[in-house]
Amino acid sequence: MKKVLILGVSVFFCIVGNSSASHAGKEQESVTYSLYNTQKQISSIVTEKGETLIITIEKEPTLFRALGNGTYTVSTARKGSWKASYQVIVKNNSITSTKNASATAISGSFTRKSLRIDHSKQATYYLKRKVGTSTTNIKFRATINSSNLNVSVLT
Repeated sequence: MKKVLILGVSVFFCIVGNSSASHAGKEQESVTYSLYNTQKQISSIVTEKGETLIITIEKEPTLFRALGNGTYTVSTARKGSWKASYQVIVKNNSITSTKNASATAISGSFTRKSLRIDHSKQATYYLKRKVGTSTTNIKFRATINSSNLNVSVLT
């Protein structure tokens, strides 16, 4: 049932996105996770290139009582192609640090990997993937917005 709902929402946004005025640049697909959630969330998105990506967000167990504060593991994968993950540490609605970055190419290779905190509300894992003679830049981004962690993958 969840998969049907996610697929329906994805199709709706694709139709709405295609019927609206065109904008320069690439559209952003994202998944929203409440910082007050303690359960693992697995979602799928379809990029403008038609690629299906699985995004997983999970709050790591902690002894801290402050809601929203803690370590969140974000990961994404394109089945049979590549996967990437990292952890963001959130305190007082800001990203204070990142750690444990990992990227694995099942086909092709990653020629560059760089995890950065762009500012207190955003961290991005910059990846460059090569398959044959084709090169793709991937931005795997976590953003704090109010009491939510938004995760997106831009290709």
